[in-house]
Amino acid sequence: MCGRFLLDTDIEEIARTYGVYKREIKEFDRGDVYPTKDVPILVENNDRTIILANWGFPYINKKGVVINARAETIMEKPMFKDSFYNGRCIIPANLFYEWKDEGDKKKIRHKISLQSNPLMSLAGIYKITIDENSNERLMFVIITTEANENMKSIHSRMPLIIKDDMVGVWLKKNTPTEELKKILKRNMDDSLIIERCEDRDYQQLSMF
Repeated sequence: MCGRFLLDTDIEEIARTYGVYKREIKEFDRGDVYPTKDVPILVENNDRTIILANWGFPYINKKGVVINARAETIMEKPMFKDSFYNGRCIIPANLFYEWKDEGDKKKIRHKISLQSNPLMSLAGIYKITIDENSNERLMFVIITTEANENMKSIHSRMPLIIKDDMVGVWLKKNTPTEELKKILKRNMDDSLIIERCEDRDYQQLSMF
């Protein structure tokens, strides 16, 4: 799964990295990102746009939110199907966190980043929901897939990371379904940096 990531890059740099000319936000709360927090995502309608969205799809008639969608079933699940075909997005991140189970109820936090790029493109889907005050809210989930060889020693799942040359293909509305299926099965190879975090950092993050 993916339940926490870091985005500490300003909007100007994100825009330059992804070739974005249209921005609906100028700044955001940089740092660690948790479920239900607002964060910049990239969408592509007429133009590629940076927009602020909230992490998590709400359950129907239940409390809480769903933060991840499995790549293997996203095209069939009622909660995700329409967004997959009509609302694909990219979630920029500097790194994501995962916790390795080391037994005796002990889990150690690791941070995972790319060797080749300070920003990674996490695959996601988004939709517009209506809150209790009848206001529209843009919400997203992160797509996860089976862990690659690098990650298997840490966790069985990881975010689907879109390679640079596939970002446009992923975002475009008219991308053929067969091409999207290929992307869902193609995750980042062994070009990941995996670092064990100090206990002090882990304790600080655990307070939230």
